[in-house]
Amino acid sequence: MSLLTRGINKLSQLEIDTNKDWQSKEIANLKAIASGMAHGDVVFRGGSILQRLTADAGKGYNFLRSRGPGLSPVWQDIESLVQYMTGAVNRAAAFDLSIPPPAISQVSQQASSPPGRVATGLLSPPEPEISLDTQTGPGGAVDSSPSLDIPAPSVSGKAAIGAPLSGAVADDGGVQTDETVEANNDTANDMTLLPVTPAVDDAYYFGKSSLWDWLEIRMGTAGIGTWDIAWEYWNGAGWVSLADVVDNTSGFRVTGTRLVSFTRPPDWAQTIVSGIAGLYWIRARVSAYTSIVTQPKGTRAFTWINY
Repeated sequence: MSLLTRGINKLSQLEIDTNKDWQSKEIANLKAIASGMAHGDVVFRGGSILQRLTADAGKGYNFLRSRGPGLSPVWQDIESLVQYMTGAVNRAAAFDLSIPPPAISQVSQQASSPPGRVATGLLSPPEPEISLDTQTGPGGAVDSSPSLDIPAPSVSGKAAIGAPLSGAVADDGGVQTDETVEANNDTANDMTLLPVTPAVDDAYYFGKSSLWDWLEIRMGTAGIGTWDIAWEYWNGAGWVSLADVVDNTSGFRVTGTRLVSFTRPPDWAQTIVSGIAGLYWIRARVSAYTSIVTQPKGTRAFTWINY
């Protein structure tokens, strides 16, 4: 303010007498600094002397930081600024972005002993189609531009549930034996699928309290001999042939876990077999017999319901 009152209107009009005794003002080297300065130089007080900033000071993402009385200002970068403001070392964190591949299909199966569930969910992304959109412009010119058509994926699912038999009966010449317990445990060879000496119309019955779709038999002993098996169901009036039968037991002649599949009858009716009522039954009946060497026996059986 006192400078302006003496006729100085601009800072550029200020002149400093470098020969004056500035040491009494605690500045010992004003003359030396002033003689070496050029336009644009910056001077700061460092202790009892003046210092000129170097020409490359402040390049890049730097800032000038004053550190208080008696300490020289310093140029620092952005990392130093973060340290100064947070009081902590600047840290860089790298995040690993992991994108798992999409699940296109999923199949899960639980062992059927005890009876389990088979579930299949299938995601089917259709292939994209590329088509051309054409337009007729002025003068008959044709503009074409390819377009990418991606249909929405479709999801389908199918599941089946296995369950114990509600009834199992062996029929030897009209003498029927309830083997429901034997058919639902893991005791080997306790199901007499055919008698020791079969005859035509001997049969084995498999029943369930609800409608079902195929039969699983765990064969313990494969039969050896010559006979034919007819797979039949009760339609409310009599025993008739099942449709579309696929007998993977080969008439009880192979071992291992085997399936007997068929088309569920639209007129399937409940009936009574060996005093067991209220079940949907199928039977494996001997339709022809020539000879037998080894009696076929089973270990366990299940019904399967398709949803």
